[in-house]
Order: sequence, then C-alpha cells, then structure tokens
Amino acid sequence: GTSDPYVKFKLGGKEVFRSKTVHKNLNPVWEEKACILIDNPREALYIKVFDYDFGLQDDFIGSAFLDLTSLELNRQTDVTLSLKDPHYPDHDLGSIFLSVLLAPGEQREATQSLRLSDLHRKSQLWRGIVSVTLIEGRELKAMDANGLSDPYVKFRLGHQKYKSKIVPKTLNPQWREQFDFHLYEERGGIIDITVWDRDAGKKDDFIG
Repeated sequence: GTSDPYVKFKLGGKEVFRSKTVHKNLNPVWEEKACILIDNPREALYIKVFDYDFGLQDDFIGSAFLDLTSLELNRQTDVTLSLKDPHYPDHDLGSIFLSVLLAPGEQREATQSLRLSDLHRKSQLWRGIVSVTLIEGRELKAMDANGLSDPYVKFRLGHQKYKSKIVPKTLNPQWREQFDFHLYEERGGIIDITVWDRDAGKKDDFIG
C-alpha cells in the first residue's frame, strides 16, 4: 500500500500552515519552509499528518506535539517526532522530521530584511490555501504521429510551481491529483495552467 500524505500545523486549535501533498509515497520529502508567529511559546505546536483521498474524507495518519519551550533560541534544531493516534497510543505510526528555528520577533524582522532574495521569504505571510484538483482532460489535441498525446499539466502561481503526472498515449487523460497553493495577503494572484505533450528526447509540445 501507499499514501498521499500532507501535514497540518495548528496552534491554539487554529491551522497556521499546511504542507503540499506528496503523492504515492510512504517516505515523503516536503522541503517546505514556513514562518509561524507565536504568541505563547508555552503552547505546543500540534502537528497532524493526513492521507489525501480524492472525493473522500482524508484519512488521519498520526499526530505529534512539538514543545516549543524545549527549543534553544536562535539555534536551528533538528527534531524527530513519533506519530501517534490518541485512540491507539501504543501503535507505531512512523515519524516526522523537522528543522526548527525559534527566534524573537525583532530578530525575525531583521532576518527577513536580509533575505529578500529568498524565494521562501513570503511563506510567513500566507493567509489561505487554494486546493486545485486536476480530474481529467477531454478531447485534447493530438500532438504525436500515432494520433495521440502524452499529456501533463503545469500549474504556476508566483514562485509556486507544480507538474502533474504524465498520462501516456491518450487524448482523454485521467489525473485525479490535488495541488495546494498558498495565498499571500498582499495579492490574490492568477494560477497559470498549461497543458503539454511529453516527447522523449526532444522539446515537449505545448497543447494549450
């Protein structure tokens, strides 16, 4: 079996960050950055991992708490947390690995001003998530000599980019994939969606 895991981070019962979904993987690598504003360091960060299920309620995989008071200020700390199910505390549900930096508010602002070229610098400003579910394509243009295509889809919103899987030899592809985009407070934004035909050994064809 496999899963399509993503992670939610909560403080005080409020969701403060959600990761992208990594499809068909029991050892996902997210490599995402987020800057979370913390009012009370004595309040633990609640981390929940889910399995995305298209058209169904997502399955709970496991959860963990990160005790922020255990972190040393201004020091990058690698943390390993064991995932548990509160209803079955003895079950081993895997682990999640984080790299965490706890910094005072004033220093965080100074750090931001020094890293304006960092593509991840706006992660601390996101105010919502748009989840795009790519379901299927119908009667796409044939780009190959066999009268078919090998279509895939690219999504772009600012610096956030995603690419769907390639569905070979079809004009009516079925993808059924979800992509999550973070929205930032200074702008809404338009998601640029393009469809391509995969060509091995040469440049891919633009379909539309």
